[in-house]
This record gives sequence, C-alpha cells and structure tokens, in this order.
Amino acid sequence: MTGEENHLWLVACSDFEGDPEEYERRALAFLAEARQREPRRDMVPVAFVGVPPITSGLHAFLEESGARAVLNEVQRQFAMPHPSRTLTEQYREYTYPYTFFERLSDIRREVARRGVRGIVHYVQSFCFRQIEDILLRAEIGVPVLTLEGDEPGPLDGRTKIRIQAFLEMLR
Repeated sequence: MTGEENHLWLVACSDFEGDPEEYERRALAFLAEARQREPRRDMVPVAFVGVPPITSGLHAFLEESGARAVLNEVQRQFAMPHPSRTLTEQYREYTYPYTFFERLSDIRREVARRGVRGIVHYVQSFCFRQIEDILLRAEIGVPVLTLEGDEPGPLDGRTKIRIQAFLEMLR
C-alpha cells in the first residue's frame, strides 16, 4: 500500500469513521485488494514522524519523488498496534501523550525493523513539540528532514525542493 493509504487508514482508526463494523468491512476489503498488488521495491523507505500533516499532498509527493513512508508514527499509534489484555494496558502503550522518550523508543525500534533510510519529521509551527526535533536528530541515527506546517493547504514549491534534495541525499 502507499504511504498515503497507510496514513489515511491509520488516522481513521481514531474513531473508525463513526462505524466500527463498516470500517472493519472496508479495511478487510482494502487489505485483500492491496495484497494483490505487486510490491514496489524501488522506493526509498522513509519514516513519517510527528503530528499528522495539515499540508495536503505530502505523502503523494514523497511517492512521486521515489520514496515511500513505511512508518507513519503518530497515525500508527491511533491503531494501538500493541496487543494488550485490557483497555487500560492498551492506552498505556499509546506513546503519543507521554514524553518524547517513550515515542523515541518506539520510533527507534520501528526504524530498524522497517529498514528506514531517513525520517521526515513534521511539526506544526504553533506546537511545542518542535523541541522534540532537536532530541530526534541527536538520538535516532538516520538523517532527518524537518518540515514545518503552519496552516492547511497544498504542499508548496520550497518544501517540494527540500524533499527532493533530502531523498537525493538518501539515495
């Protein structure tokens, strides 16, 4: 599946689009369809870390430029990917509301497991989480491109050039 499809399905896990049974039906149908696709092995594997973007077209542009987001960090947390015996345990495994160091541990593990070559770190200009960018760069061990969003809208030309340069460096 594409990074954008992954992003959208995971974000929808936050409320199952208001109908968990219908969401499950559609998700199972999508997964069956996606399994029939030929895997793309020519894409640079990147991780998308940080808040889900308000900038439209970001995942699609990554794909057009030859990269695939193989990890959508916060969106993945919406799906609560760690099996637990109780709902309380499930929420305790949810890393986003805790300190950055809980998130960093999860990011490190997933970056290694998925063979990620670089990280796109998306932050909102009005969000305190920008300080996490400094910690991420110091601790993660792979190149990081930080993108900052300030309002909803399409991906701008400057950001496209920065993404292309980052991907060229990763290649």
